[in-house]
Amino acid sequence: MTVILDQLGFILPAVLVMMLAVYMLNKVLNHDHTRRVFEYKKSAAKQMVPMRAQAYERLTLFLERMQPANILVRVQVPAMKSMSLHGALIQTIRSEYDHNMSQQVYVSDEAWVLINQAKDQLLTVINEEVRSVAPTSDATEFGKLIIEASLEQQKWLIDEALSFLKKEFRDNY
Repeated sequence: MTVILDQLGFILPAVLVMMLAVYMLNKVLNHDHTRRVFEYKKSAAKQMVPMRAQAYERLTLFLERMQPANILVRVQVPAMKSMSLHGALIQTIRSEYDHNMSQQVYVSDEAWVLINQAKDQLLTVINEEVRSVAPTSDATEFGKLIIEASLEQQKWLIDEALSFLKKEFRDNY
């Protein structure tokens, strides 16, 4: 029995030292892992800030270009008929939207929903107003109807989306 007690006198401190060493090593490794994750996130944030700023810029430009007065000036050409203008407007809006679709990963879900709603509202106005003119009528008549309809809207979502994007960018950066 004394032999076991003598052996326990050596084994017990060794086991305690080993447990303490494992605990300390685990703490050091966890701290090192946490530090590395922090450094990675810090370097990723340095790269993400310019990309996010560019996304806000591109989406702001998209919304500005979708303002009825701006898009009509860009798309409408002399001697264009209303049906040609209608097709060109729809195609331009979809093309610009498709070009900027990837920017949604850099803005909030709220901002992206507002941008989609603004685009859909503009498409709705264009599609409703094209019914008011003859297909072979001059495109300027159709363009005037679009601008008038946009001015009559109680809530023009393009302006709301622009304001929201600007506020979100100022709040986050």
